[in-house]
Amino acid sequence: MKDWILSKLPLLKTKMKNSKIEAFIAGLLSFFMKFSYYTTYWTVIGKDIPDKYHKDNKPFLVSLWHDRLMTAPCVWHWKKPLHVLASNHSDGKLIAKVVEHFRMPAVFGSTGKGIAAVKEIVRLIRDGEYVAIIPDGPRGPRHKLAPGVVTISRFTKADILPFSCCVKRFYRFDSWDKFILAWPFNRGVMVWGEPIHWEDLKNLSEIDAISYVENKINDCSQKAYRLLID
Repeated sequence: MKDWILSKLPLLKTKMKNSKIEAFIAGLLSFFMKFSYYTTYWTVIGKDIPDKYHKDNKPFLVSLWHDRLMTAPCVWHWKKPLHVLASNHSDGKLIAKVVEHFRMPAVFGSTGKGIAAVKEIVRLIRDGEYVAIIPDGPRGPRHKLAPGVVTISRFTKADILPFSCCVKRFYRFDSWDKFILAWPFNRGVMVWGEPIHWEDLKNLSEIDAISYVENKINDCSQKAYRLLID
């Protein structure tokens, strides 16, 4: 099964122009994501953090790195949807189709160039909604934070919840993000980091704020890895 999946993946981008094929591929990928997630034994750290925000009906921004996207949508079990910022590139459009299967509507654009996307995210947060921003997407650099998430957090007074996950068995693509494909029947760790409060970011320079958020997301990845290998 592994070899078959890997042999077919390079064909995906050439099929994206056909909406029916795109929908079929998105459905297939979402099925594989769920299959991998539900056949994996997970240790989840910090689940009480988003639980408290939901209990208090307080909006927040979720931030994780692009390479950890595969199993992340499966963890969202709350009633309210999670709005996901997706790029207008073919990769972003495919991701948008995939996350629809997880009650995650897409907001198309970017925090760097898409004014309409930023306005929509601000509106959603002010309406009490939850938003996920992949701050090193859509094209990298890998694990380097674009400033948009910091700007939006400060402007909307919404905290950022860093998130990451690690799995024992995976395939790592030779792509810009070194995307991790998690195999089924696995063992994994998911980590919700301590909230990054918008007030703390307000008192930092932009460079320091970006570095601070980067480090917090990386801390989640490192903690997940340490717990996985222990």
